[in-house]
Amino acid sequence: MDRKIEEAIAAELEPEYGNQGSWKRSHLERVVALSVDHARDLSGLSACPNLEVLLLIGCEISTLRDIDGLDSLVSLTVKDSELKHLAGVQRWDLFSLRVQRNLIEDLAPLTELPSLKRIDVTGNPISRRSRVEVIPELASRGIDVTASPEREWQITLRLHAAGLPFSYYRTSAGCRLGRPGLTFSDEPEAGHPFIEPDEMDVILSGSPESVRENVRGLFEREDLMRPASER
Repeated sequence: MDRKIEEAIAAELEPEYGNQGSWKRSHLERVVALSVDHARDLSGLSACPNLEVLLLIGCEISTLRDIDGLDSLVSLTVKDSELKHLAGVQRWDLFSLRVQRNLIEDLAPLTELPSLKRIDVTGNPISRRSRVEVIPELASRGIDVTASPEREWQITLRLHAAGLPFSYYRTSAGCRLGRPGLTFSDEPEAGHPFIEPDEMDVILSGSPESVRENVRGLFEREDLMRPASER
């Protein structure tokens, strides 16, 4: 079992049962909510078959097959990871799905979730069809859909077109740039530089080589780790 999953399980069980060293099956079956960060192998999650709420931050996951065996899930969050496909999501009766800052293009599988109430796809390079057809369809069913505004979405697409699988997204403090997954950083949820859309447009207008070099260089600039209002 991945050490990060072991730590997450211990954080859930130790307050009630103390440090057991190894957990009995009866203990693991009591785990209904889990928050895991930076795990590279998610197969160990199947040890907690009754999980209902799962939060994955900066984990190595590309498809939902990576978390098979969790039939009781009703709320799933995958942030700052490399999730590419939502195929198979209909195996769960989810009411909440948050997949901020991943690599997802196709949202069509979400139309097969009858109980879905909330979804957040901010910071993904979603396809135009998903944006202009699938999102409105979901919203028309009363689902609370959160997605990137047009300009941030377009910049994310341009980054991917330049060979940079990054996410550009807006927060209350300003627009930021993230690097989903564990390929570029051991803590992909951290170290997101603040950079305004106009500045990104200038960088992205350069040659392919300069775009890649200049965008990667943004993550090395300490001055961009604080919003413009605090510099």
